[in-house]
Amino acid sequence: MELRAYVRACRRRWLWLLVPVLVAAGIAAGLTMAGAPGHKSSMVLYVSSGNSDPDSGARRLNSYIALLTGPRVAQAVVDRMGPEITVEQVQKSLSAQIREGTDLLEIAAVDQDADRSKQIVTTAASVLVGLARQIGAPADPDAGPATQVSIVQDAVTADEPNDMARNVGFAAVLGLLIGASAVAVKEATGRTVAEEDDLRRLGLNAVGTISIGGRSRDDHPDQALAEAFRRLRSLLPVLAEHPAPTVPARGRSLLLTGAGRKEGTTAVTCGLAIAMAETGARVVLVDANMRTPGIGRYLSLDAAPGLAEVLAGTARVPDVLQDSLGGRVTVLPAGEHAPDPGELLASPRLGATVRTLTERYDIVLVDGPALQGVADATVIGQVTDSALLVVRAGRTRTADVEKSIDLLQRVGAKLAGAVLNALPRKLPENGSWHGPAEVGTGMDSPDLVFGLDPTQSPRLDDTFVSLPVVGTARGRARVADTENEQSPDVPAQRSGADDDADEEQQRSE
Repeated sequence: MELRAYVRACRRRWLWLLVPVLVAAGIAAGLTMAGAPGHKSSMVLYVSSGNSDPDSGARRLNSYIALLTGPRVAQAVVDRMGPEITVEQVQKSLSAQIREGTDLLEIAAVDQDADRSKQIVTTAASVLVGLARQIGAPADPDAGPATQVSIVQDAVTADEPNDMARNVGFAAVLGLLIGASAVAVKEATGRTVAEEDDLRRLGLNAVGTISIGGRSRDDHPDQALAEAFRRLRSLLPVLAEHPAPTVPARGRSLLLTGAGRKEGTTAVTCGLAIAMAETGARVVLVDANMRTPGIGRYLSLDAAPGLAEVLAGTARVPDVLQDSLGGRVTVLPAGEHAPDPGELLASPRLGATVRTLTERYDIVLVDGPALQGVADATVIGQVTDSALLVVRAGRTRTADVEKSIDLLQRVGAKLAGAVLNALPRKLPENGSWHGPAEVGTGMDSPDLVFGLDPTQSPRLDDTFVSLPVVGTARGRARVADTENEQSPDVPAQRSGADDDADEEQQRSE
């Protein structure tokens, strides 16, 4: 993992760093305060030797330190003090150091009991003096004076500080290392897409981020969300393409799909449709997710015949189209009866239906099912001009995104890029999100208000879109009469999807 990516991961998961630090520091502080206060008793010994060699004197002092902290002196202290203390306790309690530039040896003993610490250091000093006499006596009486160890300072007892700051600091550093390691392991094993740079590293063109975390200039989150969809509209290259002069004018079709369920594809599709309608373009929404349709719930439309009936040959496209948002957006619902969605989508009528819609509308947005699990989305991707991948920030795994890219490329779908859907799991429930929307009277764009609909049970996405009602009542909208509509910018309308499907079947036969 690159250092920059790791720093971004730590910034996103800052709680993973803070919690271990606080827990470790709290445990260290508790243990330090719970421990009994210690007492340190110290003595100073002077080591004299007739040898004038300074190196020999230093080695002798180090030898005495080894003796003092070794098992021989500890065992002698236990023998004199009695069984209330062990050899291990004596060795752990005793310490010794040489005062720099002198022949003074400072020994100390730390114990919770002040009298026992004093007794340990006094007994150890006495034992060391006796050992020095034994091992320091020269074999030859004419060799010079023997080494002597004498006590120059009696035992002095003082309270030992509990080192609260040191213990807490060490524990905090340890907790930080544990948290940093946890972040690294999490990023390496279960890495998810968290920002647009992650999409670019996967080779995807990041065309936008849909998020309600920010605020617009007038401090209205709904306006900030609307601006996010307008930015997505302007960055989609497929919607800006124009056919060649020799090609008859037709609209553009775009499939919106995700790697898995609950990516927020329906929310993004509806928001993009409103943003496209703001420009005056004729937009049609196609609910191609016939297994678990969602556009009807988002736009408050009752169940009615739709795409399933068109593909089955029992209905024509103009008969099942519905208007929403005061006629600014047209909807082709999923339909009422779809016993086998996979078989219906494999019908030649699917391509004919999409082609008919692109001849009558400027923008055809298809809300498709997830790519993982069923082949519905890959079939739809073959008949649309391009596909837009919706990725849920902090939830969609990079491995699933890579699989989705591979699936779309293998079926020949043109991938227009990916949009990062950063909508949270639950949205605020205050009045600014659930208040009644104002009905527009002119050609102003409808406001985008995203919130949870308490009357609906979540089936598809964790995030629901509540769109303001502009000139329509809840229930089935009026049927759009597209055959009688004439526009100077669009050629005369052609026949329905059934005629195109019959012609295509005849050619295949």
